[in-house]
Amino acid sequence: MGRVLRVAGIVVGLLIAIIVTLSLTLPLFINPNDYKDKITGLVKEETGRTLTIDGNIGLSVFPWLGLEVNKVTLSNAPGFGKQPMARVGEVDIRVKLLPLVLHRKVEMSTVTLDGLQLDLARNREGRGNWQDLIKTTPAGKKPAAPQKSAPSTGGPPIAGLAIGGVKVHNAKLVWDDAQAGTRYAVQDLNLTTGAIQPGKPFDLSFKAHFQGGKPVVNGDISLNGKLWTSKSLQQARVQDLHLAVEAKGASLPPAGLKADLTTQAAIDLAKQTLEVPKLTLQAAGLTVHGDLKGTAISGSKARFTGTLKTDEFVPREVMANLGQTVPKTADPSVLSKAQASAHLAASDTDARISDMKLRLDDSTITGALGVRNFKAPAISFALNLDKIDLDRYLPPPAKGSKGQAAKGAAVATPATGAAAGATALPVKELRKLNMEGTVNIGQLTAYKLHSSDIQLQVSAHNGLVRLSPAKARLYQGTYNGDVSVDVRGARPRIALNERLSGVQAGPLLKDLMGKELVTGTANADAKITGTGQDSAAIQKSLNGTAGFSFKNGAVKGVNIAGLIRTARARLKGEAVPTTGPEQTDFTE
Repeated sequence: MGRVLRVAGIVVGLLIAIIVTLSLTLPLFINPNDYKDKITGLVKEETGRTLTIDGNIGLSVFPWLGLEVNKVTLSNAPGFGKQPMARVGEVDIRVKLLPLVLHRKVEMSTVTLDGLQLDLARNREGRGNWQDLIKTTPAGKKPAAPQKSAPSTGGPPIAGLAIGGVKVHNAKLVWDDAQAGTRYAVQDLNLTTGAIQPGKPFDLSFKAHFQGGKPVVNGDISLNGKLWTSKSLQQARVQDLHLAVEAKGASLPPAGLKADLTTQAAIDLAKQTLEVPKLTLQAAGLTVHGDLKGTAISGSKARFTGTLKTDEFVPREVMANLGQTVPKTADPSVLSKAQASAHLAASDTDARISDMKLRLDDSTITGALGVRNFKAPAISFALNLDKIDLDRYLPPPAKGSKGQAAKGAAVATPATGAAAGATALPVKELRKLNMEGTVNIGQLTAYKLHSSDIQLQVSAHNGLVRLSPAKARLYQGTYNGDVSVDVRGARPRIALNERLSGVQAGPLLKDLMGKELVTGTANADAKITGTGQDSAAIQKSLNGTAGFSFKNGAVKGVNIAGLIRTARARLKGEAVPTTGPEQTDFTE
């Protein structure tokens, strides 16, 4: 056995000596620059493109098997201009020779790519300038069946992989889409990584300037973090990832927009799972925290779930930071605090938001909403609002109005409000609308009127939209409404059916107008229909019945019976009797 080992050692030693000798002498006899014409000729023959190598080609063999190429350009496809499609200032790749030959291990030094410029383009016909480089099967010809290769008897082609790092400096990528009329450019791109070896984490740093879009947006982007991959390359993790973006453009606020994202993430291709346990996004004065989980991530059954929650923020400040006009409100203290949270679930066909909680000033909305079948969306929702005073959010009252309702202003019920809003019916959209949901409001103040226990059932199917039933309690009475918008025919049709029962007129008028002009129990009903494409046509075609009554009340400010008794006494010369309160009572 000892003799065998000695012989094996001698053989291995001779092989190493031969490799070292060849490595040292081969560059002395072979100059890779002598083969430039053959290389460029082969590229021309295979692709029809012109490859130009203006710099030197450097070749090393031992201890590194390396290749260095300088000043290389590749011409563009016909019809895409004279500028090159790709150009590179310098490429430097080196692999350790002995580990590769003896142990099938790839140990690379830092891979350097300097001055890369890649111009990708698509013409108006939709053809890209890279497509001629991709071999395709001619039309009408079936692709050749893959040949069965003999089973491998050796070990894996690569027993290990280690890269000293990647360094990309001063790169530029351009996407020019003549078909869409857009152009995007990423320039001053710099990418640096630490030593890359499966099973060990490495640092990543990326910076670039971007520009493009309609309207044009430009800015800077940077990314830093730590990456890890398993030896099988089936698992990967991202740690302490920080993404920062600063952008300016006509579509952005005048001061621009800044956003910062920090996160952790893990992906397992073998188990088809994705986990983002910690995510924080800061932008425009808003901070959002979240987490995300995914299953079957690369298949058609991919499913993602997660949660989102915001820190308390000031809506007025967020709107201003986004360049939006902050509305003037009757109460300047509103839009001063808000917070939101929700659970999310989505696939490639549907999405749902549950456990939703949105707080705005003193109001809180809870509930859920979802969309099934994105191709033909079916929307569902169930929303609950505890209380809201809409008057606080309306524009400030005109001077001299003393906070009362504007002269001639109509107080809309849910049904008449829907009809009045029909300025121009979106018939095509309404015919496609598929919706089912409920809205419940605990307390509502609007136009100084108070109502409670509001229930709205909304449905839209096949061109028939209904708000029914619509219920509410107000001023010791009840409201019931039924509204339908029917766009199934050639002319849209609106139908209203509303009833007020047992409403106390005195408190209602006092809240609305500041005076109790009439007291008593009010009842009203209306059954009205109208047809037309817009509100003007609908108003002209209105038809139906309406009525109201007051019972067991009084008209304030005048005592008709007292006036009659006073006039009669004066005509007879009698003493004027006491008239009582200034009101006229009535039974009905």
